[in-house]
This record gives sequence, C-alpha cells and structure tokens, in this order.
Amino acid sequence: MGDLILLTGRDPAALAHAAEQACGETIPWVAPGDARAASATVWFASSAPPATPLDLPSLRWIHSAWAGVDRWIARPEWREGVILTRTVADFPERMAEYVLGYLLAAVLDVPRARRQQAEGTWARWVPGTLQGKTMLIVGYGAIGAQVAAVARSLRLAVLGVRRGPVSEKESAAGIESVEALPRLLPRADVVVNLLPLTPETESFWTADRFALLPPGAIFVNASRGRCVDDATLLAALDQGRPASAILDVFSREPLPPDHPFWKHPNVMMTPHVAGLGTEESEGRAFGENWRRWREGKPLRYVVERVRGY
Repeated sequence: MGDLILLTGRDPAALAHAAEQACGETIPWVAPGDARAASATVWFASSAPPATPLDLPSLRWIHSAWAGVDRWIARPEWREGVILTRTVADFPERMAEYVLGYLLAAVLDVPRARRQQAEGTWARWVPGTLQGKTMLIVGYGAIGAQVAAVARSLRLAVLGVRRGPVSEKESAAGIESVEALPRLLPRADVVVNLLPLTPETESFWTADRFALLPPGAIFVNASRGRCVDDATLLAALDQGRPASAILDVFSREPLPPDHPFWKHPNVMMTPHVAGLGTEESEGRAFGENWRRWREGKPLRYVVERVRGY
C-alpha cells in the first residue's frame, strides 16, 4: 500500500484542494476519524497538534503548516526516523508587510490622526520618517531576509544577526553571528525580533540587552512571545530603552485582560496576526513538498532536531 496522508486542522477541503493544485495530482488523504488513519505515513497538520498524541506507527513525515515548530519539539510523534518540515509559504512577505506597516504607522503617528479625526480636531504635526534609520533583525532567516529587503526599499540601513552559519552574501549585506549583538544594539533605531522559540532563546531579551539600545529605539516582536519576559520589557520601557514596542506575540495568549500591555502608552499591540497563513498558501506549500517526496527529492524546510528549527 502507498502513502496515506493524514490531514488535520481547519478547513481540510480547502487545504486539500490547494495542495492538489500545487502538485498536479490527487493526494490520498485520510481524515482523523477514518479507520485507516493509523496507517498514515504522512501527517499534514494545519493547526496546533492535538492535546492527546496520535498513535501513528507507520509515520515517516510530519509537515506543520506553521513557521514556528516549538509545539512539536517534545511530541512523541516526532520520534527518531520521522522527518518534520515547517511552512514558509508567503509568511516572509506577510511578516515584512506587518513589520514595516506597523513601523510606518508608529513613526507617522497614525493613532494621533485617528484620534484627531474622531475628535474633529485640526492640529498639524510633522510626521516622523524611517529614512536613514537603522534596523537590526535578530533571527535572520527567510523571513528576516524579506523584512530586510522591504526595509532597504524604504531607505533604512539593515543589520542582522543569526545563530547559524553566515554566508558570504549575508556577511556582505551586514549579517553577523549572534556574538556581535552587544556591538550592534547601540546602533539600532529599530530592533525586530524574529527568533524561533528554543531553550536558548527563551527570555533572550534581557535587561542588559535592552539597556544597550539608543534613546528612541523601537522594539518589534513578531516571532514568539516567550523570547521576551514581560516584566523585563515593561521595566525597559519605563527606562526608555526601548522607547516603544510593537508586539504581536505574547508569553500568554490570549493576553489576560488585566495585563499592563493593554493600556501602556508606548505599546502598540496586535493579537498574533503577523504570520497567519491562508488555506491556499499553506496547502500549496505542502503540495510542493509532497511532489518532492514522491520524486525522492530532499524536502524543503526540514527542522533540525538539535537546533529546534
């Protein structure tokens, strides 16, 4: 018997259609309640893994529709011999639009414009600009590269750090290893956190690191909330370094209604929407990898167990 693909998550029909359109063939799907599900060799998980582990003795490959895979690290299904891949799809473009869009909203003071419109107040001000500012991207991968490209188009200078090897091309573009962070933070008008969540990156943003930022710096967190300790960030904001924060992710989600972030005057926040994909883009990403699987080619975006991403 050939492969059976277990499909879990939201709107499976839309995901299946997009995947089959991408690979140009019918895919042998199986639903969670189907008696054949236990024989699945491939699992396309388009949402978080279920609370109760699945018994899939024939499993050989898990494809997560999310870019972050921290919820898979301790899952028993991802045992030795099982490949885990993650989704990139159009996440780089969406994340870049989010980061630059909200930065522009902040420096142009869109909240003031909306407030004055609601009040019927005509009071002019000189909007800020991103031109000539320096952006530091921490966690420079596929998403970081796209954020950098859009930032440069708006005439920002871009620096970056990554934990893995830095290629010659990246080095020429201002990307360095994480050891360079203390030297780069004082130069950063904008810091964008794109780190994955691993044991090494949990509470990565310490008081000492925030203290290295220049006055007026903006901190953007669009990857994982637990990379930042809430109390540490609040204390840093009180010290003015960073001067403000744009936050899409939080250590607890949904954010509790009494959390200080809700009413903090220097925090702009959104409910974890920066990297949300669509059934079309997520299904297409699986379909492209499925074609590689069928052809015996290396899969794209394979997660390394040791690194956790």
